[in-house]
Amino acid sequence: MRKIAPDERQMMRKAYVKKLIHVVRTQGFLSLTIQDIAKTMNLSRASLYNYFSSKEDIILELTNLCIDYINEAGQTISNEALSYPLRFQKVFEQAVFSAVYASDIYLTDLKRSCRHLYEKKMQSRKEQLSAIHTFYRNGMNAEVFNQLNPSILIIQDETVVGKLVNTTFLVEEELSLKQALFDYYVAKKTQVLKPEYLQNTENEDINAMVESILKKLAAI
Repeated sequence: MRKIAPDERQMMRKAYVKKLIHVVRTQGFLSLTIQDIAKTMNLSRASLYNYFSSKEDIILELTNLCIDYINEAGQTISNEALSYPLRFQKVFEQAVFSAVYASDIYLTDLKRSCRHLYEKKMQSRKEQLSAIHTFYRNGMNAEVFNQLNPSILIIQDETVVGKLVNTTFLVEEELSLKQALFDYYVAKKTQVLKPEYLQNTENEDINAMVESILKKLAAI
């Protein structure tokens, strides 16, 4: 078998752990065997060990993938050179991917089996929530956002988006994920933006934004 270059190996590690996200989000990972994981990744057990040294190594890569996305999104949210409405879209996108990458089931398993990774993830989450809280507060001070409680807005996103990415909920409500995300974004935007700024986003292509999120979701 050919030797795998470090850069290629790292790229493939990320690609393979992305295939685990749905299973880990809905079922957790403690009950998964290496054989289960290899099957989900569409790899033989032997091939899996070309990229990962152990099950913990796989969970490490998955956790780092989540943290890296949150950090990248956080840089956009904190970039004051960008408009508040544009950064508001990134907050929305981040809420969606946070729900996908870090479900309660996954976090519970992480806490039970990989305490150091759990603490690393919780520190990342703490920094994420602080950045979003500051973003909302600054937007209110700039009179772009309505005067609302940032903590409540954050909890609202966690609760609602967590439901929207739940396939069972969508089936029960006869909703597509695209329609659910579209409707919630419109409701959230109407809630948060002051009328004069809301009017300025009337020509915003929300469908394109939601399609972009769905395309990213389909890639994991």
